[in-house]
Amino acid sequence: MNPYLPAVRRPILATIAVILATGLAACGYQPDIEPPGAATGGSSAPATVAPTGPASTTPTYTADGCPVGDPAFCEQAAFLANALVLSDADAVFDLSRRVSMDCADLDRDVFPQCDDRGRLEGYVVGDHQGHLFVNGPADYRRTLGFFVEAVDKEYSDEFGGAQLQVLGVSTCGKGADTSYHLVYLVGLGDPTSTLPADRYLGTYELTKQDGSWAIAATYVGLYTDWQLVLDDPLTQIACGDIQPWVGAAPNLNPPQSESQPTPIPATGST
Repeated sequence: MNPYLPAVRRPILATIAVILATGLAACGYQPDIEPPGAATGGSSAPATVAPTGPASTTPTYTADGCPVGDPAFCEQAAFLANALVLSDADAVFDLSRRVSMDCADLDRDVFPQCDDRGRLEGYVVGDHQGHLFVNGPADYRRTLGFFVEAVDKEYSDEFGGAQLQVLGVSTCGKGADTSYHLVYLVGLGDPTSTLPADRYLGTYELTKQDGSWAIAATYVGLYTDWQLVLDDPLTQIACGDIQPWVGAAPNLNPPQSESQPTPIPATGST
C-alpha cells in the first residue's frame, strides 16, 4: 500500500485494502518516522507523554457532519475524530484492528520487515514513502502515545495552532474493497526534549470487516516529508478528493462524544 505516491497510489491501495480487510496482522518494529527535530532517516517515537493540548467541553465531531454516506462508518469515524482531538491514545488503540500476514503474500518493497521474517502480526503503521510496518501491541501503544498525545500547545505555524485538525475524509477503492482515510494535521513536540515541535500530517485508514469499521492502518510523518513526495499533500494524501467534515470547529480539543465505538472483534491468523 503506497497511498502517498500518486503514480502508484490507487492500485497498491486496492491490493493492500483487501489484505487488511481479511483480518491479517503484525509484530513489533518501529517505522521510519521522525519525532520533531530528528534528522531524516529517523528513530523510534518517544515514550508516551501526557497530553498537553487545551480541552473544550463542546463536542466537535458528530456523525451528522460526516461526508460519507455510510452511517456505521460515520459513527466510528466521529468517535475516532473526537478521541484524536482529546489526545486519547487508549481510545484510538481500542479502535484499531490487529492483523496477521504471511510474508509470502506480501511485497517486500512495501513491507521491509519481511526481509527477515516469515509472518507479521500486530498493527499496521505507514510512513510518507509508502512503507508499511507492523507493530506489536506495546510498540503500537508507544507510537500512539507520541503521535496522539504529544500535542505541543505552544506550537503554531501557517496552519494555525498545534491542536489536531481533522481535514476530512478521503475515499479509496470501490464496493467491498472501499476504505476511508480520516486526514488530520497536528503540531507535536517531545516535552522531555529541547528539540522544537513540528507539524505532522497523517491519516487513519478504516476498513470494514464482518460488518464493523475499524482502523486498519495509520500513516503519519512530518508535513515537510510529505512535501518531498507530493506536490500538494493537503489535497493529494491518501486517494485525494478529501471531503471536509461538515460543521467541525477547527483548533479545538474537545472531549469524546458520549457515543461509544463499536467493539472491534479479534481476528485470527490466516
